[in-house]
Amino acid sequence: MDSGELSQLIEALRAHGADHFTCEVKKSKGGMPVTLWESISAFSNAAGGTLLLGVDEKSDFAVTGVDDPAAMESHIGAVCSEMEPPVRAEIQTFSIEGQQVVCCTVPPVPREQRPCHRRALGPWAGSRVRVADGDRKLTDYEVAVLLANRTEPRCDVSPVREARFEDLDAELISAFLRRIRETRGDIFQRVDDQRALMMLNVLTTHEEHVVPTLAGLLVFGIYPQTFQPQLDVTIVAYPTTEAGVPGRFGERFIENRSIDGPIPLIVAESIRVLKRNMRRRSIISGIYRVDEWEYPEEVLREALVNALVHRDYSEFARGTQVQVEMYPDRLVIRNPGGLYGPVEVGSLGANTGSSSRNKALLKILEDTPFGDGHMVCENRGTGIARMLVALTEAGMEPPRFTDDIALFTVEFPNHALLDEETLVWLTSLPVPPLSRSQMTALAMMRNGVVFTNSSYRAATGVLDSRTATRELKELVDAGVVEQTGTRGSTAYQVVRPAPEATRGNPRLSGNEKRILAALADGPLSRLDLEAATGLNKDQVHYGLQTLRGKGRIELLGKPQSRRALWRTIG
Repeated sequence: MDSGELSQLIEALRAHGADHFTCEVKKSKGGMPVTLWESISAFSNAAGGTLLLGVDEKSDFAVTGVDDPAAMESHIGAVCSEMEPPVRAEIQTFSIEGQQVVCCTVPPVPREQRPCHRRALGPWAGSRVRVADGDRKLTDYEVAVLLANRTEPRCDVSPVREARFEDLDAELISAFLRRIRETRGDIFQRVDDQRALMMLNVLTTHEEHVVPTLAGLLVFGIYPQTFQPQLDVTIVAYPTTEAGVPGRFGERFIENRSIDGPIPLIVAESIRVLKRNMRRRSIISGIYRVDEWEYPEEVLREALVNALVHRDYSEFARGTQVQVEMYPDRLVIRNPGGLYGPVEVGSLGANTGSSSRNKALLKILEDTPFGDGHMVCENRGTGIARMLVALTEAGMEPPRFTDDIALFTVEFPNHALLDEETLVWLTSLPVPPLSRSQMTALAMMRNGVVFTNSSYRAATGVLDSRTATRELKELVDAGVVEQTGTRGSTAYQVVRPAPEATRGNPRLSGNEKRILAALADGPLSRLDLEAATGLNKDQVHYGLQTLRGKGRIELLGKPQSRRALWRTIG
């Protein structure tokens, strides 16, 4: 960071009116803040951030300066060295508005080394995390999750001491062993069933008894909840977009269920319950309209399997279920335990790297039939990519992922990204036939999204970086997308027409002229325009989009709203 960038940061803070997730300011006029280590710990355990000493938040971020910047730099360095692991911060002093401001840039600590804490206090008392514009103490469970990430968890192979082999479903076990012996060569042909199941981590020993492992019980148990009552899925369907707000008949829930049983049964029954609370809608597939569920079944399956397979099964978390919440405008799935290993939220779906805290469970489900000929889990790191492809093919927005250390959340917006208005806009563009991923990306760019190669892959499910580059280049070559930056900083956004260059264009179609004439008396909705012009829905859609592209009209309101109005420009 240089002085110019620092000045811009202070101006941005003044405009925002408060600290934010990656910046903390402290007046520090009387010396070093005693809570400095908390901010360093918090930034290290999140996305990193910037500490500014010599700026007063309470006085509209006035630059008050520090008295002895050299001593303060030395003190900050000492505090960074007292952290575990030590923080390698960049510490500089700048002259801003005639005052000396000390700037400390704190990098994020690698996930496998968290929690970054004050060594003298230990991880349980000395760890903080950044939330909005403040720092908070990590909970005991959050510390436990982060410490577990430093080692290879073995919770899924722990013995279920009270259970016995008879608590497993003999038919499921038989089908599993049959597939194993058909696909794994001679290894399992030479041993009996019990020995094979122990080698596969379905069974283990405890005090000279053969008992199921937790993984074995969760996959093959007749009723695993006899021994682990909370290891199930809860599904709540709400009548409104906010939990706790009743529907028009006073109802709090449309559906409220707990789904028990082994994992394959839980997934199948959860999908059935969700579909019971879903509507069908028409989507465009090639040149055809196809009736599809609001959320594709493959997406539901992948999301539920991911939540059950990657959740935390430690003693801390066994009292927490996987939670599914269905609202009119979104579907939310939460599981205890954040991301494990070096995986970051921003890379989900962009590569096939796999990292799981429950390796034995994954391995077992890789050979467990789901009932439709597929296995429950592929264990190839492609589940989220397949989910993104299915959403792209259904013309829907990609999901939003949130990792809060103790909880991982995936949220699916119930919104058709490729609605009729967007499809009309896409057909008006001077481009060759588009792939489904290109259509999805253009629709998102139209709403203001700027893509990199990585975020394009994460949003569309395209796995190959070269394929993503080629598809983006095709859009650039067609003149509908502009490219900025080079190499690692390359970004892509939709080209916006310059109204000044097109406003005087006299070449209008007959339908465009009829629409402009109807708008001459004031703003109208699309339905009003259909009535005023006598044009059908598709003709009005197309005319509105071409007139918008020529800079003759603009939209007032949200694109998907039936109440949105169109008006002429100038």
